[in-house]
This record gives sequence, C-alpha cells and structure tokens, in this order.
Amino acid sequence: MSKKKQIAVISGASSGIGEAIAKEFASHGTTVILGARSTNKLEQIVDNIVSSGGRAYSFHLNFLDDDSIQNFINRVNTIGDVNTIINNSGFGKFDKIENVLISDWDEMISVNLRSAFILSKAFIPIMKKNKSGNIVFINSVAGKHGYPFSAGYVASKFGMRGLAESLRNELREDNIKVTSIYPGAVDSLFWDNIDGDFPRKEMMNSKEIAETVFFAINKKGIGALEDIVIRRTKGDF
Repeated sequence: MSKKKQIAVISGASSGIGEAIAKEFASHGTTVILGARSTNKLEQIVDNIVSSGGRAYSFHLNFLDDDSIQNFINRVNTIGDVNTIINNSGFGKFDKIENVLISDWDEMISVNLRSAFILSKAFIPIMKKNKSGNIVFINSVAGKHGYPFSAGYVASKFGMRGLAESLRNELREDNIKVTSIYPGAVDSLFWDNIDGDFPRKEMMNSKEIAETVFFAINKKGIGALEDIVIRRTKGDF
C-alpha cells in the first residue's frame, strides 16, 4: 500500500461482501466509509473495526432517496479525498418476466446500476485531480450470462458491466483503475428472500471475495486487473 492516506467508500456495506470488504481494507490501514440503509448494522461494523485498531465511518445511504445520496456524498467529502470506490449495492427479485412488477424493475436498476453511476460520478473528479484512484464494480456472473427468471437483475448487471468498461477507457489517462468483479454464488443475506434450494453451505464466502478485491487494486506494477470472475471450482449450481 502507498504511504499516502487511503480512503475507500463502500456501498451496500451493512452485510455480506460489503461488510467483508470494509473489514479487509481496514485491516490493511485503509480508512473505510460505509454506506447502506441499515444504520444500526453499519454502526456495529464500525465499532468492530475501530475496536480492532482500524479507522471507519458510516452514514445512511438509500439510493432510492436523492436527499440521502447527496447527504452521504457531502459527509464523505468532509473526511478526505476518496481514493477507492467500491460499488457494491445490489439486490435481486427473480421470477417469470410476466410476474415482474415495473416497480421491481425500477428498483433493481436504481440500486444495482444507477447507484454505481452516482457514486462514481461524485468522486471521480478528485481522483482526476490527484491522478490516482480505483473504482471497483461488484458485479455478478449474471453480468456475463443471461440467466432465466432474472431479467431485471441480469439487465442491471449487464448495464454495470458496460458502465465499467466505458469508464475504464475514459479514465486510463488519469491513472484511475477500473475493476469489475464477477462472483458466482456467495453465501449472504442476498439469498434469504429468494425461493430456491441452492445449498448455501456449498457457496463461496464473502471474505474470499474481499481478499480478491484488495489484491486486485493493490497489485504492484503498471498492469491492472480489469475483469475477474470468481466461481466455485465446481462451477455454478
């Protein structure tokens, strides 16, 4: 890690991959700023990080509320220059296309895709000024394959993939690295409200995803890890 102060913003940080990334980065000296709707959970994670000697802050962040978004951005900017954005907010509703509500579609696009656009847009200017930065998109294997009964989720993840690729090519000359992570099934709260018989004990865990993200953006040399697919050795279920 550079000796320069590292500040990472992590959305969807109240559980699962987001929580694991926050703890992984903080354990290596990065100041982490957590955003999510579940403020009580965020506060518990912050307390855990701080008690372990790390530096962490948390602020309410609801991507369906523009006032909440702007307030989050304003409060982050009082802490310091953001070096890393972890676009991790996301959720899915899965059903036949004729059963998917328009409101469900709109919510998935807002939380999964629009959120990544907003956070990236907010903090890219300071990265450009400092000629350094990392933008990470926690995507999904659904961003590379059109799984059935997943139209809204797949569309949002394909959109995230396109957003990342466009920004990557736009920001190369500014020394800003853009990395997309495409995990397969990860055991997390994501699955709590999904009707299915996928064996969660056979899924990957959030910590191994977090370790991969940290490794990817701290790789030495002039190369960049741009697209990383992480699946079980056995493959998808």
